Formats: sequence, C-alpha cells, structure tokens
Amino acid sequence: MQTEKEYLTSREIISLRSDSVGEYSLPDYNGDVKKILAVKTKVYPTGKFVGDETLEFSGSVGYEIVYIDGENNITHTEFTTDYDAAVKINAESYVDSDVKTCVSGCNVRLVGPRKLSVKASLDSDIVIGERKVYEIDGDAFSEYEPQTLSSYADIIEVAFAVGEAREINEELIAIEGAIADEVELLISDARFLSDAVECDGESVTLKGKLMVSALVRNADEQPRTVTKEIAFSEAMTVSDPETFSSLDARCDISSFKTTVTPTDDGVSVSVALAITPSACLKKNNRLKLITDSYLKERGCENEYSEFGYTEHLCTESKEELFEVKRNLSELGIEVFGDIIYAEAQPRVEKSEINENTVEIEGELRFSAIACQVSESGEQQCYPIKFSVPFTQNVNINCQIHDNMRIKTTVDASGTKINLDDNSIMASVVLKTFVTLDSERKQRCLSASYITDEEYFKDDSVVTVYYPDASESLFSIAKRFHTSVVEIAESNSISESVFSSFDAPLGGSGVKKLLIK
Repeated sequence: MQTEKEYLTSREIISLRSDSVGEYSLPDYNGDVKKILAVKTKVYPTGKFVGDETLEFSGSVGYEIVYIDGENNITHTEFTTDYDAAVKINAESYVDSDVKTCVSGCNVRLVGPRKLSVKASLDSDIVIGERKVYEIDGDAFSEYEPQTLSSYADIIEVAFAVGEAREINEELIAIEGAIADEVELLISDARFLSDAVECDGESVTLKGKLMVSALVRNADEQPRTVTKEIAFSEAMTVSDPETFSSLDARCDISSFKTTVTPTDDGVSVSVALAITPSACLKKNNRLKLITDSYLKERGCENEYSEFGYTEHLCTESKEELFEVKRNLSELGIEVFGDIIYAEAQPRVEKSEINENTVEIEGELRFSAIACQVSESGEQQCYPIKFSVPFTQNVNINCQIHDNMRIKTTVDASGTKINLDDNSIMASVVLKTFVTLDSERKQRCLSASYITDEEYFKDDSVVTVYYPDASESLFSIAKRFHTSVVEIAESNSISESVFSSFDAPLGGSGVKKLLIK
C-alpha cells in the first residue's frame, strides 16, 4: 500500500506591506514648487530572487508630480524610488511564485523650496506554489496490508504562466503646427483592461487593450488629456488550462516612457512600453488521506495528526458603473472651470458574506485638476480631492464553509468628473474580483507501529453483538479484528450501508450483528 504521496499546493500571502521612500531635488530647469496639483504613481517590478529561506522581490515606484511653480505656471517633474521585500519560503518545497504589487497610498511633502520627500505604501499579494509529501510512518504498512478508513481533501493547486516580454511603441497624438520645445507632457498613465481569457489545448490567451493617456500642454493652450487604445493579445503556455476553475490574468508594465518628437507638420507625441503578460490559475486537486487503520492478525499502535490545507471555492467578478453627485460647498470646493485630469483610487475596507452574496464596503478617493482661464487669458489651475463611500455586492456560486477567506480587489477605470455652478458629478467603472478559499483541517493517520499482540481467528466461534447507535462498521471491525467486508457478508448488509461504513449505524436499522 502506498504510504507516501506527493502533491502540489499553494500558500497565499495577502497584502504584505512595505514602503518605498526617498527625497528628490528638482533639476535647475524646473521652477520652485508653489502648489502640488496631482501625483501619479506607477509600480515597475524588476524581478525576484529565490534563496534557501526567502523569496525576495524588488522594483521601483515612478512618480509624476504636476504642480504650480513660483511664476504661477503649471509644470511637472518625475522621478523614481526603489522598493524591496521578502517572505519566508522552504526552498526544497518551492516550485514557483506570483507577486503582484500596487501602491495603496502616497504622501508627498515639500521639505524645501526645490526638494520633495515621498513615501509610497505598497501592498503585495503573493502566491507561492509548493510541492509537498503526505506520508505515513511506521512498519505496519510495510509488512502487512492494514484495513483502512480513508477520506479526501480537495487541496488548492496553482499553475503559473508567463508570456514573452515585449515592447510597444505607438503614437499617442500628432499636433500640427506645434513646436517641440513648447509641448510638455504633464502626467501620463497606462493600464491594461482585460476583455477575455481563452483556454485552448496547452495555452491561455489573454485578450484586451492597453489604455494609454497623457495630459498634454501645447504652448499657452489649456492642457488636455489625450488617450489611445492599443489592442493586445498574447498566448501563454500552460499544461491543461481547461482543468482549472479560476484564472487571474494580468499584464505588468515594467517601463513606460513618453516622448515629444518634431515632424515636418508639427509634433508627434508617442509612448514606449515594456510589458509582460502573466496568469495564475487555480484548481482543487483531490488527495486521498488515511484517517484510521488496523491489522486483523496483529496489534498496532497508531498516531494521528491534523492535516491542514486550503480548498479553493470560487472566483467571481462584477463590473458596474458608479456615479455620485455632491454639492461643492459640502466638499469645501470653491473652484470652477474645466476638468483637465481626473482619476479615482478605490480602497476596500470590509468584505462580508451574507447568504450567497459578498458585500463589499470601501472608499473611492477622487483627485482631479480644474483649469480656469481668466478674462485676461491667464490660466489658473486648482487641485480637487474628495472621497465618497461605495458598496458592491457580488453574487457567489459556491457552498458557504467555516473558516472562509475572502480576497477582494477593486479596479477603477474610465474616471470622469464634471463641474457646474454648485455641484460636482463623478463617475467611474468599478471591476470587482472576489476569491473565496476555505482553511480546512482533517484528523488523519500519521504513523502505525506493530505490537507484540497476535490475533487468531476461530471460524467456529460466532459472537452476537448489539452495536451502539454511534458505532460504525469500521469501528466494530477494528474492535473484533475482522473486516468490514466480512461483517457485511455475514449479516447481508445492503450496499447503501456498506458503502458508508464509517457512518454511525444509528439510522441504518442494524440492531444486531453476527461476528464470525
């Protein structure tokens, strides 16, 4: 009988916290910082290193700061800070890992006329694939064929797929008649939006679009946001993708650069991105556990332990347009004009299960830049910041278990903000992902050792036994050192009772047993 089984599983670390801090002195060609209008951050992962005891990963955080300088001109500066973090691993059981890092908060302070201090708070979600062994020690299984009681554990298993890194170069906008030295990119962004994930044969194909945007100013004109949608499709190799029940696919942006180039007709604004698609697939792998055993011929001593594991239950998603209207006076905003830049950052504060629904509560942090042109033609720009609560209800299609673990992420895209004389109207598309896992434990056999006791069967002896309601066929067979099959055959017990011989006999109608 096999007493050693290798299986694949995973360990998930949700929201490992780390910081990226630094100071930045503005170059000579930048003016002094009078008022910060907007701060845009991007995470650029650079790699990971697997040691004997730790998984180390690192990268940089890019900052784009739009501000008003000492001469009341809108301008910008950009720089980076580094980050690194580590988690404990067992190198012998480690197979692979997936790390997803995002900025959960950013604080920028002016510590001198031309010096900025920054601190970005980072959250990293880490999935570690591991290869483990379930085994039973002792000599009972190696020298005899024990009678066993078994159970099954549905253990989460992960697979990782990584596509080819590629570079994308695209023109964002052509501005006719413009002069390159007078065109400035104030703030830029790139994000990937997934349209579909297809599994076929030995590959996972990620389809979607890269949404690239930039706040562009041409000479003395009012800045404006321009966008470009870049279609994307990438196939990643993975074994038997159709057997997995859930899939988290994404596209990491490892570098992002915008350039202004003179042309015969004016200026071309283009973007260059380095991207790497990846996917983390999950399913349950069924492992057979031996929960109890005994020998018919010999005595044995058993040892038991708690077998802990994680079962994947389901992954659900929902996309919904969120809209809010608030009075300007209520928010303490006293500016008017056109919105030239807007974004929303969601933060999940609570996730709870109510029947077949995950109820999510959080906060949406809106930030924007309003620009107003005076009668004299002078531009005045104002920062707008406000927060509103949001709720999302995501239906789940799985059985509710104890010790359930909820992982919730909310992405925001397509932010729009409009102002009128006394109110502000904001809208954003929220895409919510909910993953439910269950932390489980089972008592199982960990060792079985032979003792000196011997048992001899006398076919002429028949014992009449009246079982208690709590006893099972297995526990009775173990007590008398016979087998469940022999008890069932001697008493003409039906298949329906015999097939669940670990269940109490209380409701089976069996009142008396003949033990031969």
